[in-house]
Amino acid sequence: MAEDSYLALHRQGRLYGPTDQELVLRTPFEVQQFTIDAQGSLRAEIDTNAFRENPLSPERLRDLRYLWDVERSTMGHIRHVVVGYTNKESRVAAFLTTWAYERHWIADAYQAVLEAHGKDLSGPVDQANLFPERVELFLEHLAPMTDSVWTNLFGEDVVAGYMARGWSREASMRAALAAFDDAASHPELSALLKRVVEIKTVHERFIAVETSERVRHSPRAAAFARRYVKIGFNPLRPVGASRKSFREFMRNICPTVREARLLLHRADDPLQCSPGTAGTEPLRRALERDHVVNR
Repeated sequence: MAEDSYLALHRQGRLYGPTDQELVLRTPFEVQQFTIDAQGSLRAEIDTNAFRENPLSPERLRDLRYLWDVERSTMGHIRHVVVGYTNKESRVAAFLTTWAYERHWIADAYQAVLEAHGKDLSGPVDQANLFPERVELFLEHLAPMTDSVWTNLFGEDVVAGYMARGWSREASMRAALAAFDDAASHPELSALLKRVVEIKTVHERFIAVETSERVRHSPRAAAFARRYVKIGFNPLRPVGASRKSFREFMRNICPTVREARLLLHRADDPLQCSPGTAGTEPLRRALERDHVVNR
């Protein structure tokens, strides 16, 4: 096979670039093993009878429904990647494929709990028909067309922006699950959330290393990372989810100032500890924009 063939170039880590140059960011995270060990369905680990005997409160079921909606938003994130430069980096693309697969099964596990409570999930996702949400959805539908052009113009440094957003999402969700677990105080739900956190910890480890290495090697990558997590970004509210549902979820899991501060510390501290993303505080900024917390 010719050294400059399509497959040979792709094996180097991304499709384009000079063949005599190291093209791929290589980190200790074993992507191939991650894809082999991918977590499938969690339903066999859930005792649905425990929920029938000791059901969650209506408030906690609404919180779980919101988490289910968040996990089902995966394709919205993937859509931006597959049309842009990030998809040319095969390690990242392989990770995101398995990441999406595992998130599907996390959503399915939440669905099993909701169904055990007799919840019908066939209806549409709660979306507030407000002007800000309509603008967000319009821009979301437009973004894949623009991303396919401008990300290829800027090249590899753009990947740091996507990775930084992913890092913030995973850290924020881990913090939110801990707060939700404390608020629900349900043994069977705690067992499920513990398994979900185990899965997400692996996701966060890959994304954290990718982000840190990219911003460390390139000032422009660091600038993209900071910009991506500052401007119009909410790590716990995917585009299309209503602000009303988001505010309700946050106030349910963090009813006091102390609990809100603990959540923000857990969610934003990982990025704060990385020199390239310090000072960004993505979740705090998002909560302030949506009038959930004030400084």
